[in-house]
Amino acid sequence: MARRARITIHPDFSIGEISPRLFSAFLEPIGTMVNGTMYNPKHPTADEQGFRKDFLESLRKSGLPAVRLPGGNFVSAWQWKDSIGPKENRKVHLDPAWYQYITNEVGHDEYLQWAEKAGTAPLYTVNLGTGTMQDAMDIVEYTNHERRHLLVGSSEKIRPRKAIWRGHLVSGK
Repeated sequence: MARRARITIHPDFSIGEISPRLFSAFLEPIGTMVNGTMYNPKHPTADEQGFRKDFLESLRKSGLPAVRLPGGNFVSAWQWKDSIGPKENRKVHLDPAWYQYITNEVGHDEYLQWAEKAGTAPLYTVNLGTGTMQDAMDIVEYTNHERRHLLVGSSEKIRPRKAIWRGHLVSGK
């Protein structure tokens, strides 16, 4: 015998605010999602960094509150330290989640720059699959360090960034 249920919703009763980050998205470097769609220096709409302006404009128009990179299964083996410093010195490796080579052309700092251009907040996850808590602490420190360009041997100054970490805003100066 089927039973009927009744739900009454009272518009004046609320438990709390719903964070707009709930409606965020993620980018996982599978196929051409990152290298091709997000970043493609040969694309006719590519900017000076190789980011596709058409993709950036679409994201800006969408009002997406945050984009997580890395996302999905990929983060379980992501080594963020391989994605910093001069591109020609970055380690290329085989991603065990998707069995494809990761070039690290779009690394940590490029992601932060891309998020700013896209008008969205960077939303991080950390690798606690093959990584350590120290790796997680290091990426927070690196992201917010006002002289992090010196840590990777670059002469180009990179200003501290604001990034969301597990629901908390960690802010640079």
